[in-house]
Amino acid sequence: MEAFIQVLESMMAARDPYTVGHQRRVSQIACNIGREMGLSEDRLHNLRIAGTLHDLGKVAIPSDLLAKPGKLTTLEFALIKTHPQVAHHILEPITLLGNPAKIILQHHERLNGSGYPQGLKGEEIILEARILGVADVMEVMCSHRPYRASLGLAAALDELTRNQGILYDAAVVQTCLKLYGQDLRRHA
Repeated sequence: MEAFIQVLESMMAARDPYTVGHQRRVSQIACNIGREMGLSEDRLHNLRIAGTLHDLGKVAIPSDLLAKPGKLTTLEFALIKTHPQVAHHILEPITLLGNPAKIILQHHERLNGSGYPQGLKGEEIILEARILGVADVMEVMCSHRPYRASLGLAAALDELTRNQGILYDAAVVQTCLKLYGQDLRRHA
């Protein structure tokens, strides 16, 4: 399994080195949150795999679109939003215990149903996907992107706090704040 994941990462790195680093950081954040929330080792293993491959579906997105420095058009954003479904289709035929493909499919779903690709709400979204979604938002906001500089940890934690219970699972956000809010206090 580890060799298979490394092959997929190498394939992605050849096309988009940024995404591989992003996925690794998201996986680490998600596993830290999951461990703090008491997930079993099996569930943490599945969360790690899902985090490591959550943007695999971006292989179907033109690389110039992924690196576009300006605002995306509606059509471009619709294409970007297909990446969870594409990753799910790639991984679905492979027997992975715990179904990381389902976690990946749901990582952009939001509690209020405003997410994608299925518009799931609340408990319809599996816990690991809710954790991965929070970790993804935090990492994206804390990292430099082609279209903007890093927004920083304070902005990421503010986004999560303002939208806990609306977009993001409140227990997951509180765990994230417990773990990463300390970093903010240390640098204040």
